[in-house]
Amino acid sequence: MLINEISLIIPTYKREDQINQIIQSLKKQKQNDTNLEIIICDSFSHYNLQQINNSGNKFLIKYFNIKKNILSAKRNYGINKASYKNIILLDDDCIPDQDFLKNYIDDFKFLDKDTILSGIVEFPNIYIKKYNHIKFRNSRHFKSTELNSNLYLCLDKIVAMNMGFIKSEKFNKIGFFDERFLGYGFEDYEFGYRYLNNGFRLKASSARIIHDEGEPDFSRYLKKYFHLGRDGMKNLINVDINCAKTSIYHKIETNIFFKLITKIPKFYTLLTLFEKSILFLDKVKIMYIPFIYNLARLVSYVKGYLERHKSNIKEENQNWYE
Repeated sequence: MLINEISLIIPTYKREDQINQIIQSLKKQKQNDTNLEIIICDSFSHYNLQQINNSGNKFLIKYFNIKKNILSAKRNYGINKASYKNIILLDDDCIPDQDFLKNYIDDFKFLDKDTILSGIVEFPNIYIKKYNHIKFRNSRHFKSTELNSNLYLCLDKIVAMNMGFIKSEKFNKIGFFDERFLGYGFEDYEFGYRYLNNGFRLKASSARIIHDEGEPDFSRYLKKYFHLGRDGMKNLINVDINCAKTSIYHKIETNIFFKLITKIPKFYTLLTLFEKSILFLDKVKIMYIPFIYNLARLVSYVKGYLERHKSNIKEENQNWYE
């Protein structure tokens, strides 16, 4: 296995602009002594393939359409189609920083087959300065200043949007991402839990991406937590209850006090009013209080939890969060 042979896998859906940004960034980084293939796994978003496969690329691009618009299925498909053992997973709204490839190549030089890499996630500086909720989100990830050669991570720090590992027989035996996770959330958490329980370690990488979803929208961010409560935890409980029990959200759900307050009449309405209040405070930017943003995430999650019994999401999702 050569260190400079890399398969980079991107699951995507209706984010053609970001895909092109990723490709342009990688073109600037690709060295002549590196064999790089990019595997794009879409679900019939009707991208302009001529633009994606333009003659200026210094690497092979493989483009596949998959019927299942499921994140886990797309990642798995890409891993199985990979020509090389060194695997990088990248989400379609994650723009590689200028030394992204170099940092991963350096990591692969010393990486053993029982270690999974999670890279740095940051947000565009212009958004951090302009939006308090982006400042909060940016603070939740480990930074390059915190890194050292022996930094191993806890399960809750896993980031499949910027991940590297060496594909091996042991990987194939354990299995990749569980495709029973429909909708949004927890598929990477369960993946990490399963691998750590099979002797793997999670290590920080200095490979950095800029997480750019477009113009920030705090309500869209909270919507993710609604779906995490409605669909993500439901999936996690069905897939592996022991894994679910390690999550802080499951611990909250099973708390006696929590069960009592969720039975309060009009509790959902109260949560909605509180959520709207936080959205307003974020918009007017009175002050930056991280606790408020943590509370907002919890409120949206609880709203999803209260809707859980009403939902029955279909396998053929039309977007990531519905």
